[in-house]
Amino acid sequence: MPRKQVSPINEDFDFKLFVTIARKNIWWFVLFMAISFTVAFLILRYTAPLYEASSIIKLGIEDKAKNVLDQVGKDDGGYDAGRIAGDIELIRSRIIVERALNTLPVRISYYSQGTVLENELYKQSPFEVEIVVKDSAIYGDRVMIDFENQNTVKLTYPLGKGDNVVQNFPVNKWIVTPMANFKITITNYKEITKHQQELQKDAYFFIIQTNRMIYNQLANDLFVAPLNLEAKTIQIKVRGKNSHKIADIANAVAREFIKYDVEKNSEVTRKILEFIDLTIKSIDTDLSKSETSLESFKRNNKIISPDIAVADVSVRIKEISKELDAVNFELDLYKRIRNDLNEENDLTKFILSVTGSSDENGLLSMLDKLKSMLDERDIVLTQTTTNSEMYRIITSKINSQKDIILKTLSNEEANLIAKQKVLIAQSKDFEGKFGRIPAQQAEFGRLQRFFNINEKFYSLLLEKKAEFSITKAGYVPLHIVLQDALFNVPPVSPNKSLIISACLMIGFLVSFGLIIVRYLLYNEINALEEVGLYTDAALLGIIPKYKREIPVSQLLVDKNPKSVISEAFRSIRTNLQFISNEDGAKVMAVTSTISGEGKTFNAINLAGVIAFSGKKVVILDLDMRKPKIHIGFNVENNHGMSTLLIGKDLPDDCIKHSTLPNLDFITAGPIPPNPAELIINPRMDELIVYLKKKYDIIICDTPPVGIVSDGIPIIQRADYPLYILRANYSRKMFITQINKLMTDNKVTGLSVILNGVELSRIKYGYGYGYSYGYGYGYGYSYGYGYYEDDDQPPNFFQRIKLMVTGK
Repeated sequence: MPRKQVSPINEDFDFKLFVTIARKNIWWFVLFMAISFTVAFLILRYTAPLYEASSIIKLGIEDKAKNVLDQVGKDDGGYDAGRIAGDIELIRSRIIVERALNTLPVRISYYSQGTVLENELYKQSPFEVEIVVKDSAIYGDRVMIDFENQNTVKLTYPLGKGDNVVQNFPVNKWIVTPMANFKITITNYKEITKHQQELQKDAYFFIIQTNRMIYNQLANDLFVAPLNLEAKTIQIKVRGKNSHKIADIANAVAREFIKYDVEKNSEVTRKILEFIDLTIKSIDTDLSKSETSLESFKRNNKIISPDIAVADVSVRIKEISKELDAVNFELDLYKRIRNDLNEENDLTKFILSVTGSSDENGLLSMLDKLKSMLDERDIVLTQTTTNSEMYRIITSKINSQKDIILKTLSNEEANLIAKQKVLIAQSKDFEGKFGRIPAQQAEFGRLQRFFNINEKFYSLLLEKKAEFSITKAGYVPLHIVLQDALFNVPPVSPNKSLIISACLMIGFLVSFGLIIVRYLLYNEINALEEVGLYTDAALLGIIPKYKREIPVSQLLVDKNPKSVISEAFRSIRTNLQFISNEDGAKVMAVTSTISGEGKTFNAINLAGVIAFSGKKVVILDLDMRKPKIHIGFNVENNHGMSTLLIGKDLPDDCIKHSTLPNLDFITAGPIPPNPAELIINPRMDELIVYLKKKYDIIICDTPPVGIVSDGIPIIQRADYPLYILRANYSRKMFITQINKLMTDNKVTGLSVILNGVELSRIKYGYGYGYSYGYGYGYGYSYGYGYYEDDDQPPNFFQRIKLMVTGK
């Protein structure tokens, strides 16, 4: 019974077989590597290079006004992570990017058309276009331009309905079209002529775009990120196909951010100063009226100063009045703050008024926080809509802060109202005491009191105006561009080394995968020892592959009797003695699984080598469906086994003699309709008996048992049943047919011959030797001496070729 079941895939790793398959597929490896290199070349040749420009900004603010005013604490101009994040969002917002684009010549993009790729001619175009757009449909479409000569151009522009219009126009003159008016100026006609001659047609075109369209294209290629939080540095990166253009964009974005920051902070100070100026005008009017009333009263009543006796009362009344006015002022201020909070007006103008109030630290910090939230919401609104989640969250925070401020105002107002009542009561009390003073002196004191209050408040406003003017002048942005973006840099994509490595690696992996798959699915028999793994049949020997074309006669042993292939047949002849060494004529049946395994070739040459030994041999062609013996001996097939078995001819009439002594043969004869019935005909047994009297060996070339079962009866009765397998041709599954003959058909003494083994594997120790199950072994080497001149061992270079190609 077979020692191992035949599997459709190789279950065990055989390094020798793997090397053999790898050698056979060496040209596939070369092909895949060549394809991989070609793909890498095409990718590098026809992929537009992608460049990256990078500029670095260091953030920082220095408020020199604080050094002049000796202010400490509230805002030291420093940066925290939150503020850096806000500046990053501002830099990549539409506000800054569109401001930057406005400073660059990007509204009209010029291109030259290559064989495959397009090249943007940023600041390098040999012509310039001025345009006045009439129809916005022209934005984003190509306008092809062909220079007929130095004075005429041909434009191909869209009409707005998917149609293109082709017209000739003069150069350096305004061109009027339904979509836009153009003026084209040539700056380098020599370059234009050269490029148009190379391309022949449509060498140039330009595209008109709005800043919003450019921003939308740039949004995915603009990257702003913190480079070092400790150093407060930000990196601005822009990617694109034109290195000069993206470098200009990166630098312009950095410059415009710095300008915008200065403008924004200066605008806050300007609004505060405007509020102070309006308040000063109002107080100045009240002060003028108080001064006029006081002077008129003095002049009319001839009063210079109050009486010393009422000095203390007057002073106290003044203090109470001053406190009462301050309370009224704060109440009025809180009322205005409440109104502006509800209307979301600018709160900057109240910072000054709140400064110096009784609740400066609390209310001022809350107003500052609310103002920061409103500014943050304005920035978010530049990037998103009012329906976004971020906008709703910030709005919710603003409303919560408003509620806190309003509650604080309510508490402060309640305290102020209570204080106001106390002061009014005190004022009435002192005024009652003051009623005894002459009315002129009382009126004088009242007028003097209002004048002093207005004068002090006026002086306070002037002082605040001076402070904020110094602040405005002292604000210096310390945003520094540490590194300008450069345009003469190598592209970041495609990565030449990476693409070549990846393509070659893929080619290698595909080649290796092909070898692995072919190894796993390799189901061909390579060595006689492989056959021994799956069957208990005797392993008779191997027949080397004939390296030249087999002659029509298929008989080789008489052509080169000292060749390796002749020696192989002699070895098999010797090994037959171990199968049956009894006296008398023997019947040898030669079969295979399918056609093409060398069944007839082996039968003819075995017959020849046996005939050489002096024994009389006859070959019977029983493969009557596909006869070949007559072809091998180059004779006609008019008479043979088919005519013998039907009784039409006698054996002696059908026996033909070969050129080799002791070797005769009987051809198959005309192809019969029932070859299976003829073989089992009693005449077949009679023929075998008759031939045994005349010959020592009767060799029957039977049909392949894997296709038809015609030859099985002969194989069962044969003394030497031989089964032919062909190396690198016969499948391992064919071995199951050998086992079937031994078990199901009860064929005893079945022997296997492996035909067509590569001679190189025998000579160079690839493990393709054989053994014979009966204690006899035979190997081939170049030291044996049984070969002709054509079989001389290869030289060094031939061995190298043999190792690489297997041929």
